[in-house]
Amino acid sequence: MIIRDHHQMMWTFTKSLVVSFGRPVFIYLLSLAFSMIGLFSSAVYFAERDFNPAMSTYFNALYFTVTVMTGVGLGDISPVTFLGEIISMVMMFAGTAIFVCFTAVLAASILDIEMKQSAKD
Repeated sequence: MIIRDHHQMMWTFTKSLVVSFGRPVFIYLLSLAFSMIGLFSSAVYFAERDFNPAMSTYFNALYFTVTVMTGVGLGDISPVTFLGEIISMVMMFAGTAIFVCFTAVLAASILDIEMKQSAKD
């Protein structure tokens, strides 16, 4: 009985969390993140394409942008121009900021679910 109640509570929590991803702030952050990735990929591509053989295609620049903005930074591709390095530093700060915002929205959603559950009980 206790296990069944626990599973029911976790299922309800998970459903509520997934529904909260439809909140306008989450959708806004998602669209902002993808816009930033597209903008930074284009900027890096145009800054590096003639000087860096590792970023000769837009997909290489996109790959580099995603690894830098998510904080993974594999190091297999790196900028060779001054402008590329500046853009990369801006991407690092922007990536950190956007993912901190995602974490805050997720934490607020969890807190909201917990508060609603407490009010029911």
